[in-house]
Amino acid sequence: MSARAPAVLLGLDAADLGLIQRLGAGGTLPNLYGLLAGGCTGVIRGEAERFAGAVWPTFYTGQPVSRHGVYHSKLWRQEHMRCEIPAADWCPEPPFWERLRGAGRRVAVVDVPMTVARPAPIDGVSLAGWGTHDVIARGSWPPTLWREIETSLGPPSMPPERFGSQTPRTLRHLAHELRVATSQVAEIGARLYRREPWDLFVLVFGAPHRGGHYLWDLSQVDTRAISVGRGRALGDALGQVYRAVDAGVGRILELVPPGTRVLVFALHGMGPNTTWADRCADILARIMSGRSSGAAPRRGLLYAAKQAIPWQIARAVTTRIPPELQARLVPIWSARMFDWRTTKAFPLPMDHAGYVRVNLRGREPRGIVAPEEYGPLCDQIAEGFLGFRDVVSGKSIVRQVHRLDDLAPEGAPARSRLPDLVVEWAGVPPASAPVIRSEQLGELTWSSPRLPSGRAGNHGADGWFVASGPGIEAGAAAATHPIVDLVPTLYRWLGLEPDPAFAGQPIPELVR
Repeated sequence: MSARAPAVLLGLDAADLGLIQRLGAGGTLPNLYGLLAGGCTGVIRGEAERFAGAVWPTFYTGQPVSRHGVYHSKLWRQEHMRCEIPAADWCPEPPFWERLRGAGRRVAVVDVPMTVARPAPIDGVSLAGWGTHDVIARGSWPPTLWREIETSLGPPSMPPERFGSQTPRTLRHLAHELRVATSQVAEIGARLYRREPWDLFVLVFGAPHRGGHYLWDLSQVDTRAISVGRGRALGDALGQVYRAVDAGVGRILELVPPGTRVLVFALHGMGPNTTWADRCADILARIMSGRSSGAAPRRGLLYAAKQAIPWQIARAVTTRIPPELQARLVPIWSARMFDWRTTKAFPLPMDHAGYVRVNLRGREPRGIVAPEEYGPLCDQIAEGFLGFRDVVSGKSIVRQVHRLDDLAPEGAPARSRLPDLVVEWAGVPPASAPVIRSEQLGELTWSSPRLPSGRAGNHGADGWFVASGPGIEAGAAAATHPIVDLVPTLYRWLGLEPDPAFAGQPIPELVR
């Protein structure tokens, strides 16, 4: 491998490689398509099918989810019997750019998603939570940087996520907002890049993630009343977002001097929404009732009141609440999600795989399931999920139910934070399966094919990368690589030995 060279990492959060290739072949996305044609490409395999929210923490810590424990923006904290927004004390593993402090490398980091702590002092600058899809921690290093950017470019343009029923108008508006937000992040990146000759520059575009969830297709809106021309334009809304991202990538790359190593990557992809996360709580309630018809576990009064608020009102309120205040509200409404005196198992916040937690005595302070009941109860729940099939196709809606022992070995630092069961779906779209049936538990029927979340798209298992620069040959990497291999590769690019704490190994094709 050639001597140490500057490195630029550009992340495209949840950008789908297949869509990039189709749009690029059609004459758009010149920057991304050109990189793919002339660089070293490879497949990244993470934990997206089970823990879609863990891919970025796995990247920036260099550790699997069984060590860092961050897999969603709202996590169960059993010692308090409630959900909380993850914070720094949840994730003892620091981001790799903080480990670089004192190594003689100047670093700029912009908008790596799912960071759980405000930026700490580093040898350079960092910005968190400005234009990411998921916002957990917001801030900058130095602390004055955020205000400096806001004074110059205005507040963050990335809109808050608007869960719930969508319309053609809301989707058109979202596509416009995402294009504006992408241009703003690209401008921030260009300004920071020009400040000094960085050894490492990292920037992540969040728009492909938000856009992919809501703009993937038009399955979640009523298109009967819109014209053919407007329907065609709406169908290309995600393409418009990708073109804005491609322009943003080009904006940064035109500043990159020769001799720089460049890595453009996504840690997971996007595709049609075939997950049953929106229906998981209903399915679990039927399983726990043990009958072909039955009521859900009794809800706590505050949580029940929250769930009873019409989505239009809830969305209008929540999108106006600052993230800091929302973080304070989550523990309040979740502390009484269920009547813990009668609840043996309950769903956790989810938006991809299904998450089920057992109210285990000795672990949960208000647990009612004895340790000897734990295994049989998990068996009952797993068998219940595996027994449901789409009435029309006859296909099972569940591919596999993972147990805690499969997810984290005994002694793993984050084991106690994870779900007891993770339901991996089989790819049957819930929008086309309004009735599912179990031989033991009967039928479950939903009146509308549209999903409560309004999400037309959801995550695929695989990510991808393309790299170029000194010592990197064009072509395809021979093997699929886990996410944890990226940071050790980056360390080698910077002329450093990877930290022994990292779980991965450098990617051979990128460090020859």
